[in-house]
Amino acid sequence: MKYLEEIAQRLRADGELPEAEVAQILAAFDCRTIPKGELLLREGSQCDFWGFVGVGLVRAYTHTATGEEYTNGFVREGGFLTEIVSFYTQAPALENLVALEDTILIYTSFSKLQQLFKEFAGFEKFGRILYEQLLTQLKQRILYRIRFDAQTRYLHLVETQPDLLRRVPLKYLASYLNMTDSTLSRVRKKLLTKAS
Repeated sequence: MKYLEEIAQRLRADGELPEAEVAQILAAFDCRTIPKGELLLREGSQCDFWGFVGVGLVRAYTHTATGEEYTNGFVREGGFLTEIVSFYTQAPALENLVALEDTILIYTSFSKLQQLFKEFAGFEKFGRILYEQLLTQLKQRILYRIRFDAQTRYLHLVETQPDLLRRVPLKYLASYLNMTDSTLSRVRKKLLTKAS
């Protein structure tokens, strides 16, 4: 399968793993198909998967104190997926993960992951590089939400993740960009007027 080969290439490149070890590591992963609209993880339940989206798109969201949904992020093909706080503390999750499209998840469990890290130094290196990238992206996202105005945040999304504009409903994009639906509509309208 194409997505398994993509994961294998990343293991070879980032973990500098030989072919035999790549095959052993991938054998510890399972595959699950999630239909569009189905929850992979519900707030309050424990996350026991760590893996990658082979095909599809997943939205991570939580609820504010007033009960509104707040979009924390999106994970698409090739992206890493878990609810990291719940996964590593083995505590109930504080966010939900839902498939916005039919999705295939390639995943392993907490206990299998720990075993893989112990057994394969290259895989542990792969995990470290993966976490460094994720932490950097998370920090950038937090700073963008704080430092920049609505239009700049929207333009950054257009520049860095243009596919989300056609794949994600605007109300989810608005909360991801930390703005209301009406603010997002105003920003888009203003930019369209400028362009014409």
